[in-house]
Amino acid sequence: MRGFPVDNFMGLRLAPDMLPFWRQVTIACDVAKAAAAAYAQIEAPKFDDNETTVAQLHERIAATRAFLASIPADAYAKTNDKSIVSVPFPRGKAMFAADAALSRSVPNFFFHVSMAYALLRAGGVSIGKMDYLGELNLFDA
Repeated sequence: MRGFPVDNFMGLRLAPDMLPFWRQVTIACDVAKAAAAAYAQIEAPKFDDNETTVAQLHERIAATRAFLASIPADAYAKTNDKSIVSVPFPRGKAMFAADAALSRSVPNFFFHVSMAYALLRAGGVSIGKMDYLGELNLFDA
């Protein structure tokens, strides 16, 4: 880290037309909760999108994770590959659940997480590939 206040990251972007760091994080959270809610056929919580500090982004991530953890596994049992799920954007549109997961939710989530990661790296934060990937369940072959 270069020694400047961590909240300087909030407006960081790699290109002038790119969404800033704080939006990359909030969109990743929104995609995760919207996808889980759609596949569990429940309502996703609404967040205000008013974070102005990194601490508030941590709170949003924690709230998103808490929501995801609150959904019981059996809530997904009523959804199959051909179930129709609404997508949040564009409004009024839907997709089959399998298509939504594989071509929209998962790629969209990882796109915004990757952008947030790249912005942190560009800002001098000492993180690497394993911080992005997380713990791997390795075993001897």
